[in-house]
Amino acid sequence: MKGLELAESFFFEAVLPIIEREFPQLEDRYAAGLLGYGSDVLGHDDEWSRDHEWGPRCILWLNDRDYARFAERLNMTLNERLPEHFRDFATRFCFDEEVGCLVPAPSMEEGFHHVAITTVERYLELQYGLTDLEPTMFDWLCIPEQKLLELTRGKIFDDPVGDISAVRENFVYLPDDVWRFKLLYAWEKIKDYDVIGLCAARGDTLSARMMLYKTVEHVVRLTFLLNRTYYPGTMKWFSREFYALPRLAQEIGPRLESCLVLADLWQAVLLLEEALFLLFEEQQRLEITRPCQLLPPSPYSRGQMRASFVDVLTALRESLPPELQAGETPGAIDQWVTNDDMLLFADNFHKFKAIYQNNDKTPRDDVGDLMV
Repeated sequence: MKGLELAESFFFEAVLPIIEREFPQLEDRYAAGLLGYGSDVLGHDDEWSRDHEWGPRCILWLNDRDYARFAERLNMTLNERLPEHFRDFATRFCFDEEVGCLVPAPSMEEGFHHVAITTVERYLELQYGLTDLEPTMFDWLCIPEQKLLELTRGKIFDDPVGDISAVRENFVYLPDDVWRFKLLYAWEKIKDYDVIGLCAARGDTLSARMMLYKTVEHVVRLTFLLNRTYYPGTMKWFSREFYALPRLAQEIGPRLESCLVLADLWQAVLLLEEALFLLFEEQQRLEITRPCQLLPPSPYSRGQMRASFVDVLTALRESLPPELQAGETPGAIDQWVTNDDMLLFADNFHKFKAIYQNNDKTPRDDVGDLMV
């Protein structure tokens, strides 16, 4: 059984009867579902997924008034009345200090139920650092796509109120300006792939391989962007999510897989370029910007690339609103923050908002400043 199916059955067969019996005043005034972290939310869970953060669980979204009146008592009632097992899976969980997550508890006495009780406003503030249902452009730049994937995947089991469902609709994908800003950064990170061939020619194989792997990752990110699909932050699901993309993945994926294992790095670069040309053609087809051209490579590429994508960068930059054109911080934070822990919690990733809003720079207008 898949975790999302288990969670839905758990709500309707175990949680809902308790609420109907003990809290009839909540009828049609809350929503239930399963969003957030976990392979079960993405639908990729299997038998190996069941040792942590997996099992009979769900989320309840109450309105503010009902949360203040009933949340604490509802929480304790569920812990007292829910069965010890549901479909042979433990319904109580405990925190494992070693792995830092919730695992099935050995007994009811040693754990607590896994039904999160919250409000839409509390959920958005805790998970996304948002205090307004309408995020600003800088809010969007600070929310990792993995978090947006968690919000828009999973399933809402019941929502007579409609609030959490409306939020999911609002976050179905990035606003166009933010999308083009992220596209600009993605192409920017790809443009120096000539370093792969240059390092290989010098015999610096480790450098060449590392640059190749990084460029492949940026190609994957760019493919997600052109599909207008959120990029997963969990590396183990890249392949499944990538090959589920409706466009380009079937053509680009095999090329990337081959270039990662080829002994001949120049042949690997040729495959990488084929993928980049496909991405360029797709971007042109989507008419995201004015028509662009593949330009002759810069002489500084030393013959290690067949074309330059600088016109794509120029066109994307021209398409942005003035506040993004004038910004000093390129890309969104999940494109340049490499510490995964910083991208897990809103308390961390929303601190970067100040970086986008502060454009102060030390002036470089004296003699010799540009050479220092």
